[in-house]
Amino acid sequence: MKKVITTSVIVALSLLIIPFKNLKNNSADVVETSAKIISEQKGEDTDNEEKGSVSFRIKTDDGIIVLDAKDYITGVVAAEMPVSYGIEALKAQSVAAYSFALYRKQSNGKKEYDLTDSYKTDQSYLSDSALEEKWGDGYGENIKIIKEAVEETANEYLSFKGQPALTLYHSLSSGVTNSCLDVFGSDVPYLTSVVCEEDKLSNNYKSVFSFSADELKEKLSYLGAKVKSGENFFSAILTSESGFVKSIKYGDFQTTGSEVASILSLPSATFTVEFNDNAYTFYCLGHGHGVGMSQYAAGRMAEQGSNYKEILEKFYPGTQLQKN
Repeated sequence: MKKVITTSVIVALSLLIIPFKNLKNNSADVVETSAKIISEQKGEDTDNEEKGSVSFRIKTDDGIIVLDAKDYITGVVAAEMPVSYGIEALKAQSVAAYSFALYRKQSNGKKEYDLTDSYKTDQSYLSDSALEEKWGDGYGENIKIIKEAVEETANEYLSFKGQPALTLYHSLSSGVTNSCLDVFGSDVPYLTSVVCEEDKLSNNYKSVFSFSADELKEKLSYLGAKVKSGENFFSAILTSESGFVKSIKYGDFQTTGSEVASILSLPSATFTVEFNDNAYTFYCLGHGHGVGMSQYAAGRMAEQGSNYKEILEKFYPGTQLQKN
């Protein structure tokens, strides 16, 4: 069993590592920031690290850019979490984003970049110009709050056994977060299942999706399974204690709930499916892979008086908060 989750595993269900929004990064805007194309600035990157500061090499559609840690984390927090969640939740997101970035920087040591700017493989990032377009007149006030959260947690990260922790996070759990073992197949001690009642208060907690048998058959044709018309296509559904579908049989093909959710554009792989009148109805709970910090719950906890350290302790038990 691997102790370090590879890029391919993280991609597997980034199905939603990142939250309520449907953000699209504008790489042209990213390049317009103070960052510089790495091919022109390798020396500067080295100098920054020798001076004790941290910078990140971010792969975008237009090339690899170098961002100072604060600038990068500001763009990540702004892309990943609504400002309305409150300063303590934003600070927790800042620490989680920085910890994740350090983890990926370390694991990608031999690559020409540390992270990508996409939530599908790493975490989202938006430049100042992209944020101005996103927020419009609210840009000034919003960016001030984000920068405050980043500044107050500058250089703070979570570690486990002396190394940066893999601080996965997601939009909204099913009321219980998933263990990394159940979702990604790797037993990470601090990514265990924790009760998260706050998430049940979200308007997005439950969602329903229906498909006719023909629609479902067409959408899942990618799997190449043999199915019989007039019969329930699904069987042998294995779920975790939190309700996450670990495996499911579609016709004669064994697959995962994550793959079915991805193909059908379901918000999560925590679902049940009913078959009636040659139609299928999926009842889903939560949004995202459900591992690590629930961003919605973090916002609720902050609203109820929890500080960022308490939020991080809840979702990443056993990790230590450090400062580099």
